[in-house]
Amino acid sequence: MFKTGQLSRAFEIDRTSLNHYVRTGLLNPEMLDNQYHTYSFQDFVALSYIRHYRGLGFSMNEIKALTRQKDNEEKLQYCQNEMRTIDNQIRLLQLKQRFLENFMNLLRFYESYRDHPVLLMTEPYYFIKREALEDPVLKALYKQLPSNEFTAVCDPDFKVTLRPQSAQGLVLKEAWVKEFQLPLPEQAIFYPAEQRCLCAFRVGGTEFEIQLQASLQSLYQTMEEQGVRLQREFVIYLLISKYNQADEYFDVYVDIPLKMLD
Repeated sequence: MFKTGQLSRAFEIDRTSLNHYVRTGLLNPEMLDNQYHTYSFQDFVALSYIRHYRGLGFSMNEIKALTRQKDNEEKLQYCQNEMRTIDNQIRLLQLKQRFLENFMNLLRFYESYRDHPVLLMTEPYYFIKREALEDPVLKALYKQLPSNEFTAVCDPDFKVTLRPQSAQGLVLKEAWVKEFQLPLPEQAIFYPAEQRCLCAFRVGGTEFEIQLQASLQSLYQTMEEQGVRLQREFVIYLLISKYNQADEYFDVYVDIPLKMLD
């Protein structure tokens, strides 16, 4: 027979958790006259399995089901389901790692090319609209990493109009899709690699739109002087650099396709 303190120390578990397992019927100690619980050898073994199942990631409801099954085939099915869950978690973490690497590259680009436009060959990528996301990993990725990329259009006076709905989806580089063998829905839109103009600048204060307008006008004029004509529809990426009620600064990244010759 084991007292509560002995069981608690043996498994490094607090009394609250032990009492919870008793209330849910996972443990069945004997109540003595002094209102203290004593636990049997069967309770000792049961708790070892409860801790083991918890460590493997099973929920309390799943543990209840597992401890009531005599057939190991059912336990195998639960384990296989948990393996799929872990596989998805690993894929999600690996994809988040790629997004983090991409974000770091974006910050390095800003430091190196701030106010200095460059022509680069972009990587091919896919865009999947939110409603077309079916794979659970991609759904989770979209919920955890909402995009800060928007489609933008500027008029002849370089006044910018953002299209917020353009961010309601997931952008995946083709290299990531191949690396993780990601399932793509038929509605996925493919964007091939192409030469584009990339530039970064900082705008802020109360005249955000005016500064953005002036920065874009300067960019277009600079590229025009170099013999490069740019389209008026592009991708814009906004990053809050400093934010409070009195003082706001945004790092703005623009990715602009070149205008085809007439």
